[in-house]
Parts: sequence; structure tokens; C-alpha cells
Amino acid sequence: MAYNLRITKHAEKLLDRLVYYLLYRLKNEQAARHLLDSINDIYERLEENPLQFPRCRDNFLDQKGYHEVVVPQMNYVVVFSIDGNVVNVLGFFHRLENYSHKI
Repeated sequence: MAYNLRITKHAEKLLDRLVYYLLYRLKNEQAARHLLDSINDIYERLEENPLQFPRCRDNFLDQKGYHEVVVPQMNYVVVFSIDGNVVNVLGFFHRLENYSHKI
């Protein structure tokens, strides 16, 4: 079953801030490029089968049915929900961040 991907405005803003941080605060273009490439790969996998990814570790988000994907070789996660055949990308966060209240 193919899924449709929907990236929320909030998620877009969070990703923009994260890329800005990597590029301009840390001056790490390679990390920013790796992040964006990895997210594109994650998007493709979400469209194929979002259920391959586990539910969120956070109890509050798990109870809402949210899932998370760890960005390979980075300490970031992509949080998403599934509504029928639509995958809603809700946010991008650092793994150490308390992100349950930021969605």
C-alpha cells in the first residue's frame, strides 16, 4: 500500500531551524547535507511503509499513536502519525530534547 506524505508547516519550520543551526551556528555544511539526504531517504521509506518504524518512546506521544524515526548517524528523530493512507510528519527533534510538548 502506498502512503501519501504530508509535512506540517510546524515540521517545515523546525527543519528550517535545524538546518540553519547546522549551517550557520555550527558551520557544518556536511552535517546539514547529511541530514537533508537522510530525511529524503526517510520520506521515501515512509511512503512505502510507515509501520516499519516503532512507536515513540515517550509515553504521551505513544498514547497518541505517534511513531519516530532516528536519522541515521545523527542524534535527531522524525516524529510522525498515520491517518489512513496519509503519513503526517509532525516534527524534527534532537533525541535528548523533551519534544513531547513541542508537537
